[in-house]
Amino acid sequence: MKKQLDKKFICLILARKGSKRIKNKNLVKINRKSLIEYTIDAAAKVVSKKNIFVSTNDLKIINIAKKYKINFIKRPQSLCKDNSSSEDGIIHAIKSLKKIRKIENVIFLQATSPLRDSKDIINCVQKYYKKKLDSIFSAFLAKRFIWIKKKKLSSLTFDYKRRQRSQNLKKLIIENGAIFIFNAKKFLKFKNRIFGKFDFYEMEENKSFDIDNEQDLKIVKKLLKK
Repeated sequence: MKKQLDKKFICLILARKGSKRIKNKNLVKINRKSLIEYTIDAAAKVVSKKNIFVSTNDLKIINIAKKYKINFIKRPQSLCKDNSSSEDGIIHAIKSLKKIRKIENVIFLQATSPLRDSKDIINCVQKYYKKKLDSIFSAFLAKRFIWIKKKKLSSLTFDYKRRQRSQNLKKLIIENGAIFIFNAKKFLKFKNRIFGKFDFYEMEENKSFDIDNEQDLKIVKKLLKK
């Protein structure tokens, strides 16, 4: 499987220096292993290390990349600001790599999803291929009583006047940020990770935590220490 994927895919991990909610989030350690190392380990079971690239402006992360013998791309500081988008980083990475090699498809993995494993990535790739998609994202399914507030509160996923049992609610597709796969050439056209003919790959909810704040981190620590 790895040899087959090596011909068609690269894995890209974005990991800029600094973060507001959790200091140096990508380097936070759980079980003596940093968050980015969990993602590198998962990626290395899917493609060869020569096809894994970390885009960063952080010297500590560059040293981790060297330790694991994977590639790194030095991301300009102008693309590492608080308001810089992941799309900006992906565009820079693809354009940088196109100068030295052919890139057909990108598996984009976020370091803040350490519960995602190699089986999830491989299954997502297989669905991407089987359905001949342009892009795919991972998500989990859930039933939720969700409200929104504009001028006043309104029930979004149900009718509160005719409240139904949770079992009868429609399942929501909740993007979890763990895996994105897309055609590299078309990405540069759309400048968006989801485009063209797309679908989602279903993951388990308990593997779908994307660490954004301290509460998320506490939950993931407990799950990883089981």
